[in-house]
Amino acid sequence: IIYASNNGFSKTDYYDAWAPPAKGYVGHFPTRDEKQHSERRRIVNSVYSMSSVLEYAFDVLGELFYGKKFGFMHEGKDIGGYMKTIDSLLPAFTVGGTVPSYLTKLYFLSTVIVSPSVRGAVGAVGHIGDASEAAVQKRRRDLTEEKKDGRHDLLRKMFDINAERGEKVNFTYEDIQVESHSSLFAGADTTAIAINSVLYHLMRNPLAYQKLTAEIDTAVQDSALSIPVAYAEAIKLPYLRACINEGMRLHPSVGLTMPRTVPPGGATISGYHFAAGYRVGINGAVIQYDQDVFGADAHVFRPERWIEGDSARMQRTMIAFGAGSRTCIGKNLVPHIIRQFRIRLADPTREWKTRNYWFNKQSDIYAYIEERRFS
Repeated sequence: IIYASNNGFSKTDYYDAWAPPAKGYVGHFPTRDEKQHSERRRIVNSVYSMSSVLEYAFDVLGELFYGKKFGFMHEGKDIGGYMKTIDSLLPAFTVGGTVPSYLTKLYFLSTVIVSPSVRGAVGAVGHIGDASEAAVQKRRRDLTEEKKDGRHDLLRKMFDINAERGEKVNFTYEDIQVESHSSLFAGADTTAIAINSVLYHLMRNPLAYQKLTAEIDTAVQDSALSIPVAYAEAIKLPYLRACINEGMRLHPSVGLTMPRTVPPGGATISGYHFAAGYRVGINGAVIQYDQDVFGADAHVFRPERWIEGDSARMQRTMIAFGAGSRTCIGKNLVPHIIRQFRIRLADPTREWKTRNYWFNKQSDIYAYIEERRFS
């Protein structure tokens, strides 16, 4: 009820804390204007549709969106301090969106004054915006100076929309920049969290790891799975789908509710009536452990439940933020990693640490990675 389309439940002012300090459209994640959001989604729906995302098997959001990697893996460091910046700001954004709205500005001001890390991160946000804008400008030049290539990344699709019907639907160059910046903040962490969860739980469950490895190896040997992995092939592997669903179930990327405002007239949810204006929401980290839906062993990583049980009901119960893109990238990347490498926890008795500020991020996952050899 709460998250269904056109149900009247609009985003609360929690999302204002995540909006960039700009006029006009603030991006698909923080915008609270449902009419504006719907209009923008209709314009760029084909860009973010599954069929569009399926064209790519890239391992980083930068390549998916801009057609190029940012260089984190190649350089072995946090390029531009982007990751540190986002990590420093997450607590401030989360608390700032949670406190009463009349205290939000005061909270942000006091946090910037008191916290050197947040103060530095606020300044660094401008660098992330500059990097995003520079990438958009470069891609624009590449497409207009007779340097067209075969890459159909998301930016190219947006430029095509802008060129073909931008004036008609009011989709400007500035809107492309906003979509770009918003995708970086809302997409990079959630993708990493989802894939981390899948791999971590596989490493902690050797039998499941072996079963998935066998499924992938058999598919490659039977020419049913290519390397690099194609999504259209990967989705045909039932145990792979089950492992990814189970990893995202046990550790959703967003660990708080996605709050909505009850519409005029109120609403009855699970037998309880909520008056108009009340804030309601569901936390995936709670509902995805519902034993009535997922079984008495809901706290256990058991991919088989998605094959043996009512997978349709379980899928309807999942509250997955951006599930489409993250699931897609995971179904390409996870089998590629399992096929090419043997990974194991450095200390199987040591559990990860998590830090939940909206994005439920993991840390302290130490693993050995060994390249697999095939004759």
